[in-house]
Amino acid sequence: MSATNIILMYHGIIGKDTRVPKLREVGADLYDVKTSHFDLHLQGIQRAGKKASKMEDLSENDVVITFDDGELNNFTEALPILQKYQYPAYFFIIAKRVGAQGYMNVDQLKQLVDAGMIVGSHGLSHEILTNLKDTQVEEELSASKKFLERNLNITVDTMSIPRGFCNDKIIQMAHAAGYKHIFISERPKDLTVQNCHERVAVKRDWTVKRFEQALVGQVPFGEMIRDRAKNITKSVLNESGYNWIRSTYIKMFK
Repeated sequence: MSATNIILMYHGIIGKDTRVPKLREVGADLYDVKTSHFDLHLQGIQRAGKKASKMEDLSENDVVITFDDGELNNFTEALPILQKYQYPAYFFIIAKRVGAQGYMNVDQLKQLVDAGMIVGSHGLSHEILTNLKDTQVEEELSASKKFLERNLNITVDTMSIPRGFCNDKIIQMAHAAGYKHIFISERPKDLTVQNCHERVAVKRDWTVKRFEQALVGQVPFGEMIRDRAKNITKSVLNESGYNWIRSTYIKMFK
């Protein structure tokens, strides 16, 4: 993978009548992108002289599109637009939420595969893996993989780390479980392994200009400062503490 390749991380794609899942974590709406904006994003990829590709087919300057959580709106809103531009994308699924209210069911996941999309794992239950014992991590990694492979009759060798918290051991365990491509969020400062893929989280409040900046790896100065402060907070509070502070803050100001 070239340094010029950007991997985009989406979550919910929200249309006029979209109902969001009840099982969503607090703050998930910060990453909701309107359907019309998602179309503009794919237009922007074309306008920049780029294209979206699978990891195996990457050329210089290609973009990779990924979705976390497996919400139903990925099927109803995102898929038709991806097909319009003939772009592939990765959909990372929380196995225990398949068929739950607001999430894709097995038949819809099969349709994604038939449409040329890649279905991967986002863990069994969306737990923060660094909070778990090794045996629990192994269960999250292997049970989700087996569930998707059994029900979709495919090989699942891609995953994204739930909630963005990882370390060297988690990445190594994921590879040992049979995952070829492992996607993370921002790279933690203490992560030394290189065999995983950092992504750019697309947010609800992004303008078209901000999206265009992301396509060339640019981050506005103010946003860079906020990200550094967030990462320092994460390292001081650890996963559970940071997650509690973040959830409490979001609830207070909703």
